[in-house]
Amino acid sequence: MKKPKFFLKIKPTISFILILLIASVIVITLSLQYYFSKDLAFNATENNFKITAEKIEQKIITFDKSNSDILTTIIHSEEMKEFPKVGENHRLLKQLTVILENKKHIYAIYAGNKKGEFFEVINLNVSEKLRAKYEVSNEIKWLIIKIYEEDGKKVKYEEYLDKDLIILKTIKKQTKYNPSIRPWFKKAFSTKNVIKTKPYKYTNFDELGITYAKKIKNNDIVLGVDVLLNSISTFLDKQTHIEDKQILIFQDDSKIIAAANLANNTKTVPYKQLIAFSKDKKIQTLNFNLKLEKEYFVYYSVIKTEFKNKDYLAILIPIDTIMKPFIDKIYNSFLITLLILTLTIPLIWYSTRILVEPIQKLEKENEKISNRKFDDVNLIKTRIKEYHELSLSLHSMSVSIKEYELKQEELMDSFIKLIASAIDAKSKYTGGHCERVPVLTIALADAASKSQEGIFKDFNLKTKDEKRELSVAAWLHDCGKVTTPEYVVDKATKLETLYNRIHEIRTRFEVIHRDLTIKMYENVLSGADKEKEEQLLKEEHKKLFEEFKIVATANIGGEFMDEKDIKKIDEISQRKWTKYFNDTLGLSQDELSRIDDKNRVFPKEENLLVDKKEHLIERKYFSQEEFEKFRFKMEVPKYLYNLGEVYNLTIKKGTLTEEERFKINEHMIMSIKMLEQLPFPKILEKVPEYAGAHHETLIGTGYPRKLIKEQMSIPARIMAVADIFEALTAADRPYKEAKTLSESIKILSFMVKDKHIDEDIFKLFLTSGVYKEYALKYLKKEQLDEIDISKYL
Repeated sequence: MKKPKFFLKIKPTISFILILLIASVIVITLSLQYYFSKDLAFNATENNFKITAEKIEQKIITFDKSNSDILTTIIHSEEMKEFPKVGENHRLLKQLTVILENKKHIYAIYAGNKKGEFFEVINLNVSEKLRAKYEVSNEIKWLIIKIYEEDGKKVKYEEYLDKDLIILKTIKKQTKYNPSIRPWFKKAFSTKNVIKTKPYKYTNFDELGITYAKKIKNNDIVLGVDVLLNSISTFLDKQTHIEDKQILIFQDDSKIIAAANLANNTKTVPYKQLIAFSKDKKIQTLNFNLKLEKEYFVYYSVIKTEFKNKDYLAILIPIDTIMKPFIDKIYNSFLITLLILTLTIPLIWYSTRILVEPIQKLEKENEKISNRKFDDVNLIKTRIKEYHELSLSLHSMSVSIKEYELKQEELMDSFIKLIASAIDAKSKYTGGHCERVPVLTIALADAASKSQEGIFKDFNLKTKDEKRELSVAAWLHDCGKVTTPEYVVDKATKLETLYNRIHEIRTRFEVIHRDLTIKMYENVLSGADKEKEEQLLKEEHKKLFEEFKIVATANIGGEFMDEKDIKKIDEISQRKWTKYFNDTLGLSQDELSRIDDKNRVFPKEENLLVDKKEHLIERKYFSQEEFEKFRFKMEVPKYLYNLGEVYNLTIKKGTLTEEERFKINEHMIMSIKMLEQLPFPKILEKVPEYAGAHHETLIGTGYPRKLIKEQMSIPARIMAVADIFEALTAADRPYKEAKTLSESIKILSFMVKDKHIDEDIFKLFLTSGVYKEYALKYLKKEQLDEIDISKYL
């Protein structure tokens, strides 16, 4: 079911459009103000970020150069090629501690060789975490680590020195540490230049740092300097004075080297796409989920240093932080404008009445046309020229539509009656049926509308259209009979097709009669006793006449044929006769297609009565899918027709075979298919339902859909009663005598008991007097007998 469409009323729509136009102008004005303010703010921010970025880039370059220079300075000392023994101070220890004292960002200076020997000087004052890790007192300032191989094992010595470089204590322990396998060693060993590692967490304590390293020329020793990254972060903190501004230095693996104002200890940059940005687009807006998911203004650049692993700088500030001063001004402007707009709304609403009220009146007049109340359409009073002309047009259109509709109805009704009269004229047995059923149906429906009892309490044919809908259904209730062959409808004997085939059978009896006579004379000529032969012939002829009489009587049909009569037909069918002429000659293509043996040899002996394969007419063009689509539930015989002589002569009741009975009942299938495929207007949409159920019963034993009472409307059940009563009382059916009024009512009462027709409608039929009014007009005088309806109520 489609959802109902949503429509707008004109007055609020016009008012809304006017308000929307004014609001649009306001929004566009404010948007332009916001756009230019944003552009101005972004340009100012970009310039500010450029200055900050230049300072940071210079700081990083200086930082890298300072660390490289330290390595370059000490690497040329011959003393660095020596590793001091346990308990001895390195000859450059004093110089190394001075470097560490002056460069607070350097955590340690060390050297390692290919053998795995290692010497390191650590400034314990760099971090409280470091002092806590080694559990040292305040008097201890330096930690010297020496690693040697003794007795095939790696041994590490930790020497703790005071500020005067006096060893206060020494700790010896085994170790697996080998400097030669560390990434900084390998990388520096394979190059001539100073290398710079990516950020990593030091094993001694929970701090991030990087290592600068260089190999001593013509030696297997690599010198290294460990630098803490928090010193860079401290510098970055000094570059931001805005709470929400964030400064990040990171590498291409997204790991952060240093950051200012970064929340939640974020360690990686979640926007790798920054690295892929075009050099021409340094200003980008993106979602940066560090504190909150919101838009940030981003300045991005590459820090150009001497190292291969580049550092990247990003400065971020929320868009709303940049725009806040401008938005405040725009917000104030918006409030003032909104106040002005609010004051104009009542004026707009009142002004629209001049345009809207005539349209509303026109709408009501148009609704009258839609409801086909053409005589009620009036002109509206208005001073607006276009509305007045539209009103005149509507009035004129209503008159034209009324005239056109009346002609269309007249034409359609004429076609309907033409079809009905053609169906009545098609068979001499059903003449007038399609004309009389509508009369009886409408009379009974009017009586139901007037009744306020039982099932008729809420039933009412309110309008002319509803009556016409039921009338059209009644006129077309048997329209499917146009497809039913006349010879099936009019079949008066069992052997009848397009003609009565009893004449063929009689001719065979004549041939056998003749052949018996000829045979008798042949026997006499051959010397047989003439008197005896004549007596035998007389007896055979008598038997032959009796057998034909049995066949001819069976052909008439009747209420019931018992098994004894069927057996006699079977016995008679076995009598032989001889045909001499080829019975495959002179046939149509259709007849020939049903014959398998076309090369028969003659003369040919054959049974007197036969059921041949060519008697079976195939059912072609039948679609089970279409059958089910229309919800038909009838049993469909395998063959379209069965013309077998024995098969037809042994029909137990009446003259119709199972196939012919289906063909006649099939008129309901065709009626429904024809009517349901017609594009009836809404006022006639129930025609297929009313017309398609007059052969149904209340208990699902009818056809073609095996409906039950609850599935049939009152008009459909009314038509069923009208159809049956007309058929019972019709006096123009040559195959039966017209039943009297009392006989017809009695039969209807039996059908009520069998739940074939509705009891309430049957009683209304009697109490309303409809049956009598119809009888007086359409029944013959001899049919109008006395009837006591009280015994049926």
